[in-house]
Order: sequence, then C-alpha cells, then structure tokens
Amino acid sequence: MINNVDMEMISQIAIVIGIILIFKILSSFVAGIIIKILNSNKKEKRNVKQNPFYLPLKTIFTFIGIFIALNMVKEIIPIDSVTESIITKIVKIALIIFVAKAFGEGLNEKNSIFLKIKSKKGKEIDQATISGIFKVIRIMIYIIAGFMVISEFGYDLTGFIASLGIGGVVITLAAQDTAKSLIGGILIFLDKPFKVGDYIKVGQYEGTIEEIKFRSTNIRTLDNSVLHIPNSEMSISAVTNYSEMEKRRYYTKLTLELETKLEKVEIVKNEIQQMLEKTESIITDTISVKFQNISDNGIEIIVVAYINETDYGRYMEIREKINYDILTILQQEGVELAYNTQTIYVKK
Repeated sequence: MINNVDMEMISQIAIVIGIILIFKILSSFVAGIIIKILNSNKKEKRNVKQNPFYLPLKTIFTFIGIFIALNMVKEIIPIDSVTESIITKIVKIALIIFVAKAFGEGLNEKNSIFLKIKSKKGKEIDQATISGIFKVIRIMIYIIAGFMVISEFGYDLTGFIASLGIGGVVITLAAQDTAKSLIGGILIFLDKPFKVGDYIKVGQYEGTIEEIKFRSTNIRTLDNSVLHIPNSEMSISAVTNYSEMEKRRYYTKLTLELETKLEKVEIVKNEIQQMLEKTESIITDTISVKFQNISDNGIEIIVVAYINETDYGRYMEIREKINYDILTILQQEGVELAYNTQTIYVKK
C-alpha cells in the first residue's frame, strides 16, 4: 500500500516536472508564433528573436507552466495557506524580475526597433545615441520592476511616492552637479552636437571624442591624455566640431618693408597666387592675395585660401608647405619682411 502511494506521488511529481520542462521547451516556439501573428512585416517574421518582446513572452510562458505545476503540487503535497501565499509571492517576484531582465536584454542594437530606426534615419542616428536611449529605457524598466517587487512585499508606495516631493528636493540639493551632468548627457544624446571619433574644441579643451556617457564625456587630447569632462559643462559650452568642417581656411598676413618697390610687391603677389593655384588640395576659386593696408611698420599683404582637407594633421602639412613656399618666393625676389620697430627721439 505504502509503495503504491509512493509510486503514485513520484509519478505525479514527475508529471509536474515534465509540465515545467514542456512549457520551457515550447516557450521559444509559442513566443515566435505570437510575434508572427501580431507582426505583418515579412522580414521581421523571419527574425523573431530580434524582436524586443521575444524574451519577455518566452519568460512569461515558462512561468505559466510553473504556475500550473504549483497548483498540481498543492493537490499532491498538503500545503498550508501561509506557505502557499509565500510560494505564490516568490513566483510573482521572480516573474517580475525575469520579465524586466528579459526586456532589458532585448533592448540592444540587434533588435528590430533599432534596425527600423536606423534604416529610416540613416546616418542621422549613431550608435552612441541609440545606446544612450536604451540605457534610459532600461533604467525605467528596472525602476518600475523594483516598485512592483516592493508592493508584493505588502508595502504601500503611495506615501513613498508622495514623500518624493520633499525627498526629491533634498536629493537634488545634495547632488546638484550629478543631476546637471545627467541632464546634460540626455541633451547631448538628443541634440548630437558631436559623436564618438569627432575632433572638437570646448572652451579650453580640445581633442578627439572617445566615449559619451550620461555623466561625462571622454576626450583624447593631442598629448594623448584623456579628459573626463562633466556633461553639465559640455552641454552649456560653445562646441567647435572640426570633424564637420567641409574645408579649412588658410590665412596669413605678410608685412613687407616700406622701402619695397611697388613692382616687387606686384611680383610677390602674383607668384604667391600662382603657387597657391598649383598647390594640392587648395580650392582655386577661394584664393585671395591682396595688398590690404599701409601700416606704420610696412606694406601689408593678406593671403587667404581654403584647403579641401578636414583632417587636422593633413591640413597642418599643407599649411607648412605653403609657408615654406611663401618664404622661398620672398627670398628669391630679395624682399624682406618688416619688423615691428619704433623710433624714439630724445631731446637734448
């Protein structure tokens, strides 16, 4: 008799475990079917695992199997109401945590939402922006899940939420800089004044953007050090983004001696003009070599041209070559640059 009871209990427990395993195995299939039914897009039907709702649906279906199995366990093993309530609460909390985790993991650069946005926006949207948006959504999901778990323990959140009015002021006052940096980070992600890899200048800081985080932005400077600048400062400062330049400007002012003959001035001007026209990457219709002014020190010639090069290193190489060529022209023509001189007459 005892053996028959034991065998019956073992078989029922095996059935319970079997139900859990079956729901676990079928969870992927069921989640895929639901997404395909609700989705009319043929391409997205083929890539159901990239859908952000795939993991949550799979998790929920698995927990349905656990709930069914628990109800069967109650019929096999006598459980008092307190124990039953505790087990049910544990399962609910586990469901909340796992579904929140599933939503969080589903929000990545491979899911269908990201791919759809990227295909519509093209180059207007970048990896850093999407990652930032997903981080905000994940935080919100985990906060909501946290509130739901707390409420399962029997705590009334109404008073807690109401107290956030005063508590929020205290927290804000205690962490104003952090709050400003977080808000600044959100503004940077929305406005996108720069992206990773851009060469920028912000106030006294200058370098290449390495990473954009919610609280700070990392800039690699020319001396190879890394600056961690708070986003509160980045969001309110004027940003010069050199990477978005279509061309760079060459400008210099030559001050020739006042004794320089006008014929020589004209020759120097023409030779500089011709040299610039032959220089690689110079946009010829932007060249301007003009006798601008007669100053106390000498004859001022302004040289302006735009270089069809945005890379800073390459720009400096072209600029250096132009400077060498200008000095060579002056030396060949025997023209001297004027010094900033001043004559002082002393009364005897």
